[in-house]
Amino acid sequence: MQSNVEIKICGINSFESAKASIGAEYIGFVFYQKSPRFLNAFDAREIATYLNPNQKKVGLFVNADINVIKHISEFVNLDMIQLHGDETIKDIKAIKNMIKKPIIKALPVSTFKDVKNSKKLEEVCDMLLFDTKTSEGISGGTGLSFDWSLLKNIKLEKKWMLAGGLNINNVEDALSITNAPVIDISSGVELEKGVKCEKKIKNLINHLKNEI
Repeated sequence: MQSNVEIKICGINSFESAKASIGAEYIGFVFYQKSPRFLNAFDAREIATYLNPNQKKVGLFVNADINVIKHISEFVNLDMIQLHGDETIKDIKAIKNMIKKPIIKALPVSTFKDVKNSKKLEEVCDMLLFDTKTSEGISGGTGLSFDWSLLKNIKLEKKWMLAGGLNINNVEDALSITNAPVIDISSGVELEKGVKCEKKIKNLINHLKNEI
């Protein structure tokens, strides 16, 4: 079992959950208003003061206007932009050209065909995030997993993330199957949708960093 996996805690929306996430390499703020984890830019900037300087602040956007992404990115001083909607390669190039920050693109997965599409996206993105594809059009944080074996032999040149229903009880299995270099957890450390549990966050980080 690998021991150097990096962690992203997504959907941070309180000072307490931010402080509990010390030890995670990436912290995700959700700027998608339809999400139960939505956070406005003012609160995100304040909460970010509780993070370590070496933690990367990731802003999650879903089909957002490029000018909105730029404004929030500068206001919050984001380190990375995560696109979790239907953004095309053309959209991604335009966003990266304007904002000049690393781009994470979420790729919904239900079949191997979805995984095959990753090579084209990898050419224009700095990191890919494989998440569960849903029929309801919900963007992330569903608590649902996909067939991890679809990623078993994936060969990407850049670092990538695994998301989708991960929690302290199944993350070791997910890592043993995929060898994912980064895991992204949101619903797996919540009491209910949009409400992070500080104890679950700390336990998961300690488990991955100290026991695996």
